Amino acid sequence: MQFYLKSILFILPIIFLNFLSFSQEEKGISGNFIISDIELSGNKITKQDIIIRELLFNVGDTVRSIDINSIIELSRENLLNTSLFNFVTINYDIDSQFYLRIKIDLQERWYIWPYPVLEYIEGNLSTFLKNKEWSRTDYGLFVLINNFRGRKEILKLKSIFGYNNRFVLYYNKPFIDKQKKTGIGFDIDYFRNHEIAYQILNDELVYLKLNGKFARKTLKLSTFVSYRPYLYTNHKFTLRYTNVNVSDSVIILNPDYLYGGNKDISFITLFYKFDYDKRDSKIYPLQGFKFNTSLIVEGIGINSDEGTFYLKSVIEDNFKIANRLFFNTGIEGKISFDNIKSHYFSEAIGFKNYIRGMEYYSTLGKNYYISKSNLKYELIPQSTFNMDFISTEKFSKVHFAMYCNLFFDTGYVNSEFVSNNILVNEFLYSGGFGIDFVTYYDKVLRIEYSLNKFGDHGVFIHLGAPIIEN
Repeated sequence: MQFYLKSILFILPIIFLNFLSFSQEEKGISGNFIISDIELSGNKITKQDIIIRELLFNVGDTVRSIDINSIIELSRENLLNTSLFNFVTINYDIDSQFYLRIKIDLQERWYIWPYPVLEYIEGNLSTFLKNKEWSRTDYGLFVLINNFRGRKEILKLKSIFGYNNRFVLYYNKPFIDKQKKTGIGFDIDYFRNHEIAYQILNDELVYLKLNGKFARKTLKLSTFVSYRPYLYTNHKFTLRYTNVNVSDSVIILNPDYLYGGNKDISFITLFYKFDYDKRDSKIYPLQGFKFNTSLIVEGIGINSDEGTFYLKSVIEDNFKIANRLFFNTGIEGKISFDNIKSHYFSEAIGFKNYIRGMEYYSTLGKNYYISKSNLKYELIPQSTFNMDFISTEKFSKVHFAMYCNLFFDTGYVNSEFVSNNILVNEFLYSGGFGIDFVTYYDKVLRIEYSLNKFGDHGVFIHLGAPIIEN
């Protein structure tokens, strides 16, 4: 009960304050300039209406002179956050006393990525570098087409062999209506594992490896509908069918891997997610606010009185303290409303999200929270340089930035899986410092030194920004 109360008391004031600001932001502006024209250049593939959808202004709009620079900068950030462009420049001319002509110059990315895949099965790069078990890698082919047909559609084809097998077909069409608010998509994912983690002992995953057959087979069939009424607000509804089949050996070692000794289950998942994201960058944010919350009903059809229902939320705030000095803080929480005892349905800290300095540990639990706070100093502001030996601008023009980073993470997992595990039902924390390298095509490399509450310390390498992952 204390966990629920603390979570609610922490989250509600933040939601309320940002709801007020959100309500004010969506009302629009008035002023003394009329936008007479929007001129686009550089969009050889991307359709014009996809670009216009991300702007805070349109032809015929009236804007105040004091708002011009801010709406242009926000519109530039929106276009960059589509991950369709490497660079965006927006300028304007005053046609007469009352009219503005907007000029937008875009440099499109390379959108078709057929490349070989070499993946490690550990939860993060640091764990892989620690174990150095190269046999536990997968190989195959991954074809990713961003901005398919120039309409911001995404098409993914993945075929993985080696240690595990995986076959994926994913398609997302973000807009199917004239207003560019409603989108649809589907996802087919078939995964076969020779080795799976079937239990957690001493706060570390325990693996079962089967030679010649698969320890687990998983089929997921998903369809989803998205609705984006405003630039920074999105709703997503997902319907998913899942079948999980594990070997007899898994059930013998852990009868609660699925639950109740079952080795083959099929079930339906209903998923709703609300997302409000007004950060300057989704890849490496320095300023702006994000809030999302998800309601998930998982396990429908397993049994009339079983299955899981849980709420998961993420709140993140980023702001500038002084010149080149920034602060980021985020918290994720999950509250479950069921009594299932199952390894498969109870992943908590240490899987997708982790406390820095505890990368090698994993926990199971019904309820948990994890927070991350970062104080960043901009060592090298975003700079641009050209690699003249590359003929295409999609790769020759590069942006680069570097930050030093002080951080402090906390977490707590409420769990019934307490055997030989000391991380559950225990306040967790860690801190440290690191260097972040940020460059084009959404690439972020972090090198960090961290120390946790148990005295464990070391240098860890990660890909991606030091934020709560979705």
